[in-house]
Amino acid sequence: NIAKDLEVSTRTILRELPSIETWLYDNDFKFVKKPGVGLLIDETLENKELILELLEVENIVKTYTKEERKRLILYELISNREPLKLVYFTSCLKVSEGTLSNDLDEIEEELKKFKMTLVRKQGVGIYLEGEEESYRKILSQLFHTTMGDEEIISLLKNSSKYKEDYLNIKKNILRFLDVKTLKIIQKVLAEIESKNNLKLSDSAYIGLIIHLTLTIQRIQNGDSIQMDEEILAELEKLPEFKLAETICNHLAQDCNICIPKDELGYITMHIKGSKLILEKFEEDKDFFNLDMMQLTTYLINEVESELGIKINDREKLNKDLLNHLVPAINRLKMQLNIRNPLLDKIKEKYLEVYEACEKACEILKTVVKLEKIPDAEVAYIAMHFAAAIERNHSKEKIAAVIACPTGIGTSKLLASNIEKIFKHIEVKGNISAINIDIEKLKAQSIECIISTVELDVDFPNVCLNPFLLAEDREKLKIFLKEMMHQKVRRPIQKEEVKFDKTSIEFISKIGTTILRILETLKVSAIASATSIEQIIDEASKLFACTNEAQRLIAEGLMNREKIATTYLPGYNMMFLHCRTAAVNECKLGVIQLKMPLIIDEKHIEAAIVSLVPSASTEAELEIMSHISSEVLEDGDFREHIKKEDIESIEGLLESKLKTLYRQQIMKTLEG
Repeated sequence: NIAKDLEVSTRTILRELPSIETWLYDNDFKFVKKPGVGLLIDETLENKELILELLEVENIVKTYTKEERKRLILYELISNREPLKLVYFTSCLKVSEGTLSNDLDEIEEELKKFKMTLVRKQGVGIYLEGEEESYRKILSQLFHTTMGDEEIISLLKNSSKYKEDYLNIKKNILRFLDVKTLKIIQKVLAEIESKNNLKLSDSAYIGLIIHLTLTIQRIQNGDSIQMDEEILAELEKLPEFKLAETICNHLAQDCNICIPKDELGYITMHIKGSKLILEKFEEDKDFFNLDMMQLTTYLINEVESELGIKINDREKLNKDLLNHLVPAINRLKMQLNIRNPLLDKIKEKYLEVYEACEKACEILKTVVKLEKIPDAEVAYIAMHFAAAIERNHSKEKIAAVIACPTGIGTSKLLASNIEKIFKHIEVKGNISAINIDIEKLKAQSIECIISTVELDVDFPNVCLNPFLLAEDREKLKIFLKEMMHQKVRRPIQKEEVKFDKTSIEFISKIGTTILRILETLKVSAIASATSIEQIIDEASKLFACTNEAQRLIAEGLMNREKIATTYLPGYNMMFLHCRTAAVNECKLGVIQLKMPLIIDEKHIEAAIVSLVPSASTEAELEIMSHISSEVLEDGDFREHIKKEDIESIEGLLESKLKTLYRQQIMKTLEG
């Protein structure tokens, strides 16, 4: 393990051990070597701290792993504007030219994803070429890979204990994160959070502080960034831009610098991509319920299908996914760097869940127009599903039987000890250890056998001492953990619930809403349109009884379109929708264009119009979400919407809503 951690050979470790042992002996420290066990410095915590202090004053030549060397090389190249010679690095890092050359080859390959070039010129030296945006992305990633979240939090809480120490891995990056600047940014953010009723998650807070600190440091060094004018103009319309402006006005004054508008654009992108919670935004039910709900519903259905399970608390999972996906989609659309320090652990512990989420996330590629969803983002989504599955199992008990050939008394003793310590095991009875009927156990929903003798049966079982000693308890813990992991793939049995008045009212509301949607369905065919605004104007006329109602509907649809386009790429249609006070019940309509509108790389043949009353119910939202899911999933339905008459569309829609109605009844009956 030591050799693996240090990325050296076992032979190297064995070669160095005698000198380590001698040093510890000379300084009166106990060094224990146990064959088959390992190595141990058998000292108190206080003495171990003393060892570290003594090592600090020793004249020890520092050696670095390959990853450490690569990070240090990048730090130096970013810090120095002039080319650096090979001999500079071989001297600092104490490596040969061959080793350095291999490190540089790997760095060169890794820099490509940042659109950065590593230049090596004989007689000149080594340097980097690229845009300022690339430099900052590299610095941000280096910071996160060098320091874990705990160290970053410690740094932010007590910056003074970190002092610059040249060529020290953990501290080297502090040349880019000035302690004074960190303190100023923390103070400014605290004031703005308080005044604007903002809430930042820890990860968003850390990310924003790092981004702002690097921004200020680079500006002070004369390194400016530029943004495309059209993108900047769009960003200026966002509420996040106003927030970025407020932050930068404070920072410019406190740090005595001028922050260009281009910098505001990048800070806006970072804020929009962060897990920032604005109270006003939480109230924007239109965006949450109509766009995102159908996406989260699709993800949940796909993962359930892939794993062969049912999530009990779908409502909580839906809410958790909604809160995560809004900023996540912004990050993906803006191609911001996504970091997940738990990626490897999630893949290791919840591999099946991760793989199911990876398949379900195929739909996200269409939404954000990317060829691949980053593994880090898939892992974040998998975390929410894993938590939901764990909640499923936390309420479950494992049904077990005791197999003990020594008698009933021993069986009772073991059962009593187990149920006293392991609350989620339910002992259903005793069986013979000789004649085990596996089919009968399965029929009785028994999940495992706990025996006092070793069993040779093809059924989950574990052998324990009837007195349930410490080693037996540990053995049973491991066994149960594996059993719970296996249960991930099994259908979850829901608890029986009563079909009460609330359930009846919900089903009744579903039925009434479906009937009204079918009765009021409207299809309007127009010759052509010259703009999206014209399509929205036509859509607003479908269900407006007055000029004021038409104005409200048009305003609602246009405001929704400004948040993010409702155009469905690849489907040649729009899904216009909003909440509005202009209607008192759900409305569904279709605008068909005899001549498609081709504008801004959009090819629009039709537009679905979905209106939900401002005070909508859960049943209404469920139906409209289902319709939007059907539009995404069913190509035949989309073709009907684009080309067929109202009777044909109504017939297909009725069929789909009947299916939903039956599903809702069954779901309620099953609990």
